Amino acid sequence: MYVRTMMKDRMNMIQGDDQYKLLYLALKDAFYGQKKCLETEKFLGKYQEQNCYTNCGDISQNKSLSSDLEELLSLRKEYTQQDYISGRAQISANYTESVLPVEEFMCHLYYMKGYNTYYNAVFIQSYLEKDSLISAQYPLPDNTEDFLRLIKDFDASVVVFLCPLEDIESTSKWFPPENQHKFNGIFYVKNMSSTRSHNVKLTRLNIQPTGFNEMDITLLECPTWGERLKRGDKRVLLDVVKAVKTENSNNNGRVLVLSSDGATRCGPFFVVYNVLEQISVDREVDIFTAVRQIQIRRPECVSTVDEYKLCHDAVAEYLLNDCVYGNC
Repeated sequence: MYVRTMMKDRMNMIQGDDQYKLLYLALKDAFYGQKKCLETEKFLGKYQEQNCYTNCGDISQNKSLSSDLEELLSLRKEYTQQDYISGRAQISANYTESVLPVEEFMCHLYYMKGYNTYYNAVFIQSYLEKDSLISAQYPLPDNTEDFLRLIKDFDASVVVFLCPLEDIESTSKWFPPENQHKFNGIFYVKNMSSTRSHNVKLTRLNIQPTGFNEMDITLLECPTWGERLKRGDKRVLLDVVKAVKTENSNNNGRVLVLSSDGATRCGPFFVVYNVLEQISVDREVDIFTAVRQIQIRRPECVSTVDEYKLCHDAVAEYLLNDCVYGNC
């Protein structure tokens, strides 16, 4: 009835079976399960209440988060081997066989004679923009030039390593010391300057690809973020998200975020990044939906209760200590 009414004024409002089917799928999705979106004050109140019980020995918060995660995993789209055709064909170019890029969302490198077009990287949507974020794995020792091509091809003006750069085996092949330069294939990379806070190190790099325009990028790394999740990681995560937002406000390029497999740590980063945008625009928090949307592009993101809890802890930390109400 609604479609028929709209089409009286705009006859091409719904074009074809696919769009009509999409309406039903969207409504089904909207009506499925309980509402997860909360106003910021209600989210914070619920978080503090559950956290109080947890500190008193009650496991209600963990049970609630586990239940949410189980629902997320049950809703996660199941892809076929055909959806990972490029990743499977280039299996040696991946850190792990368990996290491969979904073909539909993969960042294919531009064709260059004698070069590969594959890199384990996928587009991620932010809360406000389509495909403005990229989730990728650390460069392997043999594909650091492809990593630099990824930056160039997709205009990544902000690059984020969610660990110390010195912990990555391939770093010495492409990353020069401060005020020095390094050649890597067709790339000339110069380290312009570095500054460091407790949780985030910022480096200005100039990249000059042979035959292309040079570009300045901001590289952020997390020198204090160890391998295992810890209670203090919420502060590290929040600090790097805020640093990215500060840098990205002055640039028009994409944000490239890297972890060992392109999913671990990347998931919580994207969730918190998007939820902070949601707070600033709508004064609401919906971590469940943020995770679900990211899992469409990277199904392996936020696959554990610890990572899901980290998202909640970081958002609550932001509302409690970083957000001035009315000016988040």
